[in-house]
Amino acid sequence: MLNTVSQSIQLSVPKPGYLHTSIYLVYEMDQLEKKTVKGQVFWYEFSFNRKLFFTDYGNVAKVERCDMDGMSRARIIDSKTEQPAALALDLVNKWVYWVDLYLDYVEVVDYQGKNRHTIIQGRQVKHLYGITVFEDYLYATDSDNFNIIRINRFNGSDIHSLIKMENARAIRIYQKRIQPTVRSHACEVDPYGMPGGCSHICLLSSSYKTRTCRCRTGFNLGSDGRSCKRPKNELFLFYGKGRPGIVRGMDLNTKIADEYMIPIENLVNPRALDFHAETSYIYFADTTSFLIGRQKIDGTERETILKDDLDNVEGIAVDWIGNNLYWTNDGHRKTINVARLEKASQSRKTLLEGEMSHPRGIVVDPVSGWMYWTDWEEDEIDDSVGRIEKAWMDGFNRQIFVTSKMLWPNGLTLDFHTHTLYWCDAYYDHIEKVFLNGTHRKIVYSGKELNHPFGLSHHGNYVFWTDYMNGSIFQLDLITNEVTLLRRERPPLFGLQIYDPRKQQGDNMCRVNNGGCSTLCLAIPGGRVCACADNQLLDENGTNCIFNPGEVLPQTCKAGEFRCRNRHCIQARWKCDGDDDCLDGSDEDSVSCCRFSYKLY
Repeated sequence: MLNTVSQSIQLSVPKPGYLHTSIYLVYEMDQLEKKTVKGQVFWYEFSFNRKLFFTDYGNVAKVERCDMDGMSRARIIDSKTEQPAALALDLVNKWVYWVDLYLDYVEVVDYQGKNRHTIIQGRQVKHLYGITVFEDYLYATDSDNFNIIRINRFNGSDIHSLIKMENARAIRIYQKRIQPTVRSHACEVDPYGMPGGCSHICLLSSSYKTRTCRCRTGFNLGSDGRSCKRPKNELFLFYGKGRPGIVRGMDLNTKIADEYMIPIENLVNPRALDFHAETSYIYFADTTSFLIGRQKIDGTERETILKDDLDNVEGIAVDWIGNNLYWTNDGHRKTINVARLEKASQSRKTLLEGEMSHPRGIVVDPVSGWMYWTDWEEDEIDDSVGRIEKAWMDGFNRQIFVTSKMLWPNGLTLDFHTHTLYWCDAYYDHIEKVFLNGTHRKIVYSGKELNHPFGLSHHGNYVFWTDYMNGSIFQLDLITNEVTLLRRERPPLFGLQIYDPRKQQGDNMCRVNNGGCSTLCLAIPGGRVCACADNQLLDENGTNCIFNPGEVLPQTCKAGEFRCRNRHCIQARWKCDGDDDCLDGSDEDSVSCCRFSYKLY
């Protein structure tokens, strides 16, 4: 029934450019380079004529066209359409076909946006998902009854159901004539094996003879327009967003479109972020997935470091000197917690519990030995309940730092140079600051751009914040009070940080040999305190940890765990790593570790 010229229908993901090996991806951002447009983008196609076509039903429903490097962007349809979705191209005759999911039609227009007319409209095309074209027919998938249908594009009344296929979505025609060979083009591989002379990605421009080079995420394009290099100055902004859940990085110079880090994907709500410059890790808390994880800025070594007993983590902070991670937990217990960056699950400790409503953001000052956190209050009647508290980094000497005229304090950030604490209040929609000695509290900004400020970060003479409601990232010049919109995305946006290794400097007694502590070294003003995980106790010397004798131990260890001589369980990969994780030396026994090393070789 379908084999008119040896063609076949293929359900698939969108295909790569056939002139060279670039795959075009669709995101939702307020720009279009190789891959991005704002709003709900559903479909795209590209043609022999080096054009990329795509649909968008964001603020303005439209069908657009641009060159394959993202330049020369133009609308070809922006009226009498509400929800344009799937589209397909007649490459020979230069026609664009598209489906409108709200108005229930399939229409066509030429590449210039002229000669528009309707192919078919009504209930027969009410739930079309994918569409493709070959010879006289359009082929489409129906997401309601999972039929694959054929429509005569010159006679819309000629429509037939071909086959029923459950969960049919994208559809393409597989036929050689759709992707003809081209004799020569600007993205051909040069003698050095580089497409078009580009180090990473070659994109055709306005003709076969011109091209644009682009770089992979985490690299910048060199001045020669071809080479790609990692940024010398690792200074960038990174932020979390939902729908979809992702952590992205961007240059502080908004004219540079390249991202400075490989995005952290497959998240739900990454609300809290921080970084550890020494190891190049980005740390994130995904509140919906109840986990804290990390990934290096080059996209490697993604892992979950904490998973159990996390209720609602709204804030995390890296102690870069003691190599610890602090976090707030807005569960039924309301806690402030700490763990080692490495082997976090084995070293986690509750520092403070109770006397909090909704603990949110947290920052640490390991040089001075203090930590600060915000506490939300949902009662709009009493504006003295929301507050910022502080304590030594071991949890002692807890005290209220700021409390009046405060209700929903969200993001916190420290300016270590001027000893200033900044925060944003999502109820009063303003940004405030106060010196760390408690003096000179002041509203920094309260303009119209503050709708629901969430994340906050400081760098130099600037403060940056995310707006949860409208999906915006703003920059405030603290000298001129000028506000700049850096980026706008589909909301919600969550926490943000400025990745700057210069922010993580200084020293304390935990720097060398973990302060002599076997597990946790926690900074306090003028010194340090050794501490143990919740199920451990300090021994008489005050530096080593032992297991609590009253702890109920499991009868057997889980798969992937090692059973210590003292019947405790640790992860098997911690055996023979140089650390006494069992606290009785059995995981570092010289005889067994010698055998273990031999097996590795």
